[in-house]
Amino acid sequence: FLSRLCCRCSTTSFFFESNPTISMSLNKFEELSYVKSYNAENALFSLDIDADLTTLFNWNVKQLFVWISAEYKTRSYEKNQVILWDTIIEDVSEAHLLLKDEKLKYELTSFEKELRNRKINLTLSWDIMPVVGVLKMQGGQVSNVHQITLPKKYVKLTAR
Repeated sequence: FLSRLCCRCSTTSFFFESNPTISMSLNKFEELSYVKSYNAENALFSLDIDADLTTLFNWNVKQLFVWISAEYKTRSYEKNQVILWDTIIEDVSEAHLLLKDEKLKYELTSFEKELRNRKINLTLSWDIMPVVGVLKMQGGQVSNVHQITLPKKYVKLTAR
């Protein structure tokens, strides 16, 4: 009985409409360098993020897992994807992200050494983890994508 009740309750959360608004831009490019110790290129930069995800919350949302991924093409691979930043939002009061000069949590690294002058698409995405029911993978729509171009030469603009 309890499992059927939970199943019926979880289906009601599919009828909630959400309309998150996302704005993301490059704040500061910090570094594009060759790291000899592991024979790879690293890119570091910071972002300004204004993401209002409050409309994603309803009675059946336990938490949101939010991440920013980078996607780009190289001669070696048609599709390269990497997560650069993530966070977990557990309450609607935390769901409006207003972040200025937010540093990447994870470096953008290329062992193929093909980052110079590369166009990178940054996408903010999220998974909705319900109290009851199926995990909903969302986000990553075209409207959430911001494109940047990495420098043509190795540079180090700021100290870490």
